[in-house]
Amino acid sequence: MGGMGRQFAALDRRNVLDNRAWIIVKPSTGKFTADCLSLESREVPALAQGQVRVRPIYLSLDPSNRNALTLAPGSGPDPLQVGDVMLGEAISVIEESTVDGFARGDIVSGLAGWADQSVVPAARVRKVRPGIPLEANMTVFSHIGLAATAGMIGIGDAKPTDTIVVSAAAGATGSLAAQIGKAIGARVIGIAGGEEKCRYLIDELGLDGAIDYKSDDMDAALARLCPEGVSLYFDNVGGAVLDAVLMHLSFGARIAVCGQIALYNSADRNDGQGVRNLMQLVFRNVTMRGFFAGQPFERIGEYEELLERLYKEGRLKARAHIVKGLDQAPAALDIILTGRNEGKMLVEVFPAP
Repeated sequence: MGGMGRQFAALDRRNVLDNRAWIIVKPSTGKFTADCLSLESREVPALAQGQVRVRPIYLSLDPSNRNALTLAPGSGPDPLQVGDVMLGEAISVIEESTVDGFARGDIVSGLAGWADQSVVPAARVRKVRPGIPLEANMTVFSHIGLAATAGMIGIGDAKPTDTIVVSAAAGATGSLAAQIGKAIGARVIGIAGGEEKCRYLIDELGLDGAIDYKSDDMDAALARLCPEGVSLYFDNVGGAVLDAVLMHLSFGARIAVCGQIALYNSADRNDGQGVRNLMQLVFRNVTMRGFFAGQPFERIGEYEELLERLYKEGRLKARAHIVKGLDQAPAALDIILTGRNEGKMLVEVFPAP
């Protein structure tokens, strides 16, 4: 049995620990429902060389978790199958280590199972930054911050002269991307769902405008707020929102595609979420590129320096939406997919030591 998820399922009778884990029992297609997962007792294998055993403090709940649960080829960096333990990012405490540089009690961020304890490669975790709240290691200094900086800087090449639009701008990644755009000196417009989230974009994040996709006329709002066109679009949503923005791009614009959350719960691409205006890429000479968090990877050091500088200067605000209990993980994922989260979704599994 290959793959990280199947590694967790392995049994080693020499050294096992009783352990609750969310097990994938079937693929999830269409609208997400929690019955694709089952909370079961699952033994934890003994450590092999190069591994650590971790106990999660906070599980990170992300839209990419929903993609992984489709079990489709290419659905994530760690392809999963029925019978696997669900995987994701987490802040964890090390319980046991076979690796120099990691010891029992160290707090790390990186890969973990949706479980009380799991065994992961030491290469997939790193020690958290000291002197900052644990949540900030996930809301800023993590795959979230790297996605925001990669999309804005590495892929989007944001400039002070840009008019930038960010969708899902009140979410974990979008809010950081928008603030990075403002820090560069660009004009930044955020798209979010609901009056409260739009007020947050203006009053708390200091954006230059906000569009409520639930109630505003997208075409009219984009024309009003971006009269000279959108030169950079940071796309977290896809679907109808992307279709609307395509009609307001300036010549030579760039689109950095971080996610397509409007489509994650859709099993039918004829449900009105399809994109019809892609010929605007031709008419307006637009570059559209998808990316992974941190790309291009040789620039990760630069991204981390930027995040640290802006954080220390108080120019990056990040909210954590925390629910308690491993048993709440599937419900927390549904909160994200239905847009009810207020900030980065975390599940507190165990209190911080």
